[in-house]
Amino acid sequence: MNKMRVILLADSETERLDLVDMLKNIDYIQLIGDFIAEEEAWQMMERSPADILLVGAGSNGERYAFTQKISTHYPQAGIIMIEGELQEETMHNALFAGAKDVLIKPIAPEKLMNAIYRIHQLKERIGTAKQEAPQKKIRKSELGQVYTVFSTKGGVGKTFVSINLAAALAKDAQKRVVLVDLDLDFGNAALALNLYPKFTISDVIDDIRHVDSDLIESYLIPHESGIKVLPANSQPSLNEFINAEHIRIILEALRESFDYVIVDMPARFFETIMPALALADHLLVITTPEISSVRNIKSMLVTLKDLNFPQSKIRIVLNKADSRGDIKKNDVEATLNKKVDASIGFDYRRVLSSLNRGVPLVHEYPKNILSKNIDKMKIQFEQNEPLKA
Repeated sequence: MNKMRVILLADSETERLDLVDMLKNIDYIQLIGDFIAEEEAWQMMERSPADILLVGAGSNGERYAFTQKISTHYPQAGIIMIEGELQEETMHNALFAGAKDVLIKPIAPEKLMNAIYRIHQLKERIGTAKQEAPQKKIRKSELGQVYTVFSTKGGVGKTFVSINLAAALAKDAQKRVVLVDLDLDFGNAALALNLYPKFTISDVIDDIRHVDSDLIESYLIPHESGIKVLPANSQPSLNEFINAEHIRIILEALRESFDYVIVDMPARFFETIMPALALADHLLVITTPEISSVRNIKSMLVTLKDLNFPQSKIRIVLNKADSRGDIKKNDVEATLNKKVDASIGFDYRRVLSSLNRGVPLVHEYPKNILSKNIDKMKIQFEQNEPLKA
């Protein structure tokens, strides 16, 4: 590993001395300046820009403005902010000021080493993304279509529909498809595809100020079906630092380089995921032929209307429909006062097999009636794409 050039801007003389001692024990670090005054640190950056800045936030966060100034003038520098305590507000302030990581006092040497190493990995990913950028298909005049798959009733098959719709769209080798798992509480799209993610949505958010259509590619996981996946967090506790602005930035970056962005949503409304509704070209509302599910969806449609969501973008998808069941497609339409746009069907054994094997049904069993219905749904939606607002 090449030595990382570091500038330290501490909050106090005691902190400065402690951090200098820690940094001297890291063999891949070259400390080129350690200061307490902002002016001195800025002058050092002008003379010899560093790879990493360790910046104390100050007692009242007075260093956020300085951090933002550094990140604006030297976006290639990795800033690690040092905070006095862990609070959601301070974390957000630090990240939006340009920090790529946050350390909480007192700082353990191993945590400092890990933070610096993560910055090193990030810089390598940025370099790789820039090298590969000319090979990517970036549309300048047309944004990709966003298919948001949603239901406020659990167990209706949102993830199954999301995965198989994405895989069906990816059968066209000329199209680029990405699946975003926004079920931040219980997301399992990666597991259903037999993927074990190295990066999740939290890793993207750690570098949210610098996210663009090139950099975000380095966080995606390719699947043999042809789709790429941005997984949800494996630890729900990380979700408290995700907000609606993060989601908007991520989805807009993906629309720039993918033909289709499929979003697997959580089973509830809340502010963080609202951009996935606002940016949707198609909102696939999933229901099943059960009284509880249909009534739940009826209430959901009322909420969407109250939110002024464009009714022309709503697509009702009936999943797990069995011809032998008591509730028919016509019953669902009558209850919802809205036509069913697509009906997938029911095949418990085949669906379970495909999920266990991590292979989308449309690839595992392409001649299955469910696969044919998903292909038909895909074609129908492609031919009936609403105009963008």
